[in-house]
Amino acid sequence: MVDMGDPHAERNMKGLMLYVVFLVVGAALAALISFYVQSQTSAGTSLIVFLTLFFFNFAVSWIATIFIMDGSLNNAWGEQDQLEAERRGRAFMNSRP
Repeated sequence: MVDMGDPHAERNMKGLMLYVVFLVVGAALAALISFYVQSQTSAGTSLIVFLTLFFFNFAVSWIATIFIMDGSLNNAWGEQDQLEAERRGRAFMNSRP
């Protein structure tokens, strides 16, 4: 459940929606390409092509979503955000009596 008091809730939802849209478009493209491959070769080859494209689509969609949301891939793994959260947590714990 998304906390509406969270200032990042809208941004997080936008990222999720972008990812889902990319996945749906990629799955449709994988199906169309595999249908074409099936008409040219065999059903077995088409299945291999479809599965390869389908699973590759998850990684490509993730990278595209990060690129659109952040404008670059400099912090793709969230390392800077994690370090900042840890620094704030340590500062909070040290400020307690």
